[in-house]
Amino acid sequence: MKRADGIRSILLAAVLAIAAAPRLTAVDLFYVDLLRDGTHAFDRGDYSVAARHFRLACFGMLDEPRELGECLARLALAQDKAGDMAGFRETFGRLVEIEERFQGYSQSTLPPETRALLEQRMAALIPAATLAASPQALRGSGGRKPEAQATKPRSDKPQPIERSTTPAPPAAPSPAPASQGTQPPVAGASPDRAGTAPGDAERKKQERARKLLAETGTARELREAFQLAREVADAHPESREAQQLAGEAAYRISRWSDAADYLARAGGPGDDQPELLFYLAVSLFESGNAQGAAAPLRRALPNLQRTPYVDAYAKKILGP
Repeated sequence: MKRADGIRSILLAAVLAIAAAPRLTAVDLFYVDLLRDGTHAFDRGDYSVAARHFRLACFGMLDEPRELGECLARLALAQDKAGDMAGFRETFGRLVEIEERFQGYSQSTLPPETRALLEQRMAALIPAATLAASPQALRGSGGRKPEAQATKPRSDKPQPIERSTTPAPPAAPSPAPASQGTQPPVAGASPDRAGTAPGDAERKKQERARKLLAETGTARELREAFQLAREVADAHPESREAQQLAGEAAYRISRWSDAADYLARAGGPGDDQPELLFYLAVSLFESGNAQGAAAPLRRALPNLQRTPYVDAYAKKILGP
């Protein structure tokens, strides 16, 4: 009897030990080692090697949201240190997705100091509007204060509803000239579309898109906003308002080529729209047209609220 009780005690202790073990044991040790090696590479300043290790480690943690959240956070920091802005933004998008679906970032065992550092970098490198639409956990408690920006007057954010709707023919996706008057007719413009305005159903789509862009929504809602806005923009290429709304929506989900295309249509943003000019400049730069990005950025900067994010692009596009 005593022997049976002893066996039961041993089994109970084993079960409790397994239950108390870190969840990381569910991940193959190969990927655990990669995460460790990446952390060591990061600590010694070899950020490119660290990013490579973290990227491979994250692949082995796809079924473990909390471990994946920590791995992605470390990957983002390594990409930031390595100067990989595109990689940082892509990893941010993955963090948004895993947090929305599984709370993988907020429930991860990421050390507080590492979490605070990542949230500071996201506040500096991710557009305020995009960050404001991300889960609260990614914005942190002190963050950018996308919440603080959201309480400011809307003058520091695009206002599609107030933009000019003067009909103008579609333009090639390049920066608009400084003068933003009514555009003369162009040979080959579609006469059946000229001057037509969106119907009631299309205006409802635009209203829905504006609401999704204005609110702190999810990545899925931002994609919905773009889909709604682009349907109206494609049906009314002469509508400056429709093109700009679609361009802003595309920018918010980092669809750079689409954003550059829509924002440059129908005359492009005016000098009284510095945010949209900046969006156009960033979208041109990120889609490979660094030379074309300079002109709209120069027009935007005098009237644009300066942030670390804006200054970083100004340096990359215009130079020191």
